[in-house]
Amino acid sequence: MKEITLGRNFGLGPVPSLMFKRDVSSIIFKRNKPPLPLPISTPARDLYYALARPGDIEDSRNLARTFLDARLGEVASRESDLPQDIEKLPSWLEQRCAQVRCDYRAYLADRHDGQKPRYFTCKSHALHFLQSIAPSRMVEGAWLYGFLRHWREARFAPLCRIYLKNLGDGDECFNQVRLYQKLLDHNGCADWRNLDDKYYIQGAIRLALGHDVDQYLPEIIGFNLGYEQASLPMLIAAYELSELEVQPHYFTLHATEDDACIASAIKLLQPLLAAANNDAEKQALLQRVNNGYKLHRLGLDIPGIVAAFDLQQAFLAVMQPCAAYLERVYRIDCMERGIRGRWPDSLPLASLLQRLCNQGWMQPGEEGQTRLWQVLERGHLLPQGYQQQVLVDWLGYSQEYGKRLRYADASVLNYPAAPAMENIEIRQTHLDGVDEASGQTEIMECMIRLMSPLVHHTQEGLKAARVYKSILDKGSELYSQHYAFFLMRDQI
Repeated sequence: MKEITLGRNFGLGPVPSLMFKRDVSSIIFKRNKPPLPLPISTPARDLYYALARPGDIEDSRNLARTFLDARLGEVASRESDLPQDIEKLPSWLEQRCAQVRCDYRAYLADRHDGQKPRYFTCKSHALHFLQSIAPSRMVEGAWLYGFLRHWREARFAPLCRIYLKNLGDGDECFNQVRLYQKLLDHNGCADWRNLDDKYYIQGAIRLALGHDVDQYLPEIIGFNLGYEQASLPMLIAAYELSELEVQPHYFTLHATEDDACIASAIKLLQPLLAAANNDAEKQALLQRVNNGYKLHRLGLDIPGIVAAFDLQQAFLAVMQPCAAYLERVYRIDCMERGIRGRWPDSLPLASLLQRLCNQGWMQPGEEGQTRLWQVLERGHLLPQGYQQQVLVDWLGYSQEYGKRLRYADASVLNYPAAPAMENIEIRQTHLDGVDEASGQTEIMECMIRLMSPLVHHTQEGLKAARVYKSILDKGSELYSQHYAFFLMRDQI
């Protein structure tokens, strides 16, 4: 894999059109609450799916505010490397980018000198990584969603365009969710919704910010400054994914582009600071921006996700649904061979697998020649996709892992049930009640709902993104009212 060249252009020229119409004090102090006591917040996983389902948006927004306030209280006392002087931000960002380039080249040099991969020990390890970051990647750009409702305000147009870019500007070939879903499907990793709560923290933060731009504008500016499209861990992961024949195109798609999201955040922060009445307001604003910046550090980062993988535990999880069948076949096999013993009514999973290993069911070799593989295949229980790769990799290391089966703990395999996702009828949900007599506000709200993180990757959502982009380009309110309605109704 070739080295990726990183570069950013943080042009910070004057932006005379970015004038705030309301009292900036209300923006600065609206969310200034004592960090303690922390509110009791909804688990990240529960909030994630609450915000991803149609329903009472105000109830979901209240849950999101409680969650965000708890997370902001959590990061308030943490150290930050974000410069407090806005004039130093461009040089600071350039220095970070230069450091990433330097560190990545050092990593490549080490690999070329024969060092082992830093992250992934086998292909199932890499596929586990793809699944584990899905809750964040499936809501890519969600923290910018709320800006769509401010489409009349010029200062928010750049961030609206960045959100549209995550949607592929309505082209499914470049829609971030579509691209990642294809990556998951191609590698048999589509079943990711039963992950533990810790994997949902970043996704829940992104969704919560996007549902309440008016309340958390400074925090969203800070989150933009903390979000890096091309970080060193992601570049290393992409390189090692390529080595394992997992195409990393999704991760490197924007690695060579300027980070417009960060530049737009800085340009939005400049007039907001200029509108502050005094130094106290400026410091309060910068503190909120700083706390928003620190939000991107919550949850598991890439090294943390990599370290969370355990091939032995993954193998036990794959075998658990097959345990009853394997035990039945094993008992029959023992009786046919005249082996008798005093067995409990049901063998613990680890004990059962240890017996199978001792009987030679897991000798390394060709996949189809392994006894365990043959038994699972005959019982129509052979796993597919990621789970099959776990089986393949474990069998390849069975001489090592088989010796440790007796010490394995299968009691921690109770994963949360995957949530039932409603089959949403997009057109009926969002277009009913909108007709030729509908006003501009109703029509634009309809389109904006279609571009939410829940549905923007559907055909209706992609169409809405194309219409919204056209409205931004045309800059005509009359155009937005009539063109949007007829295009959404397939009459243009």
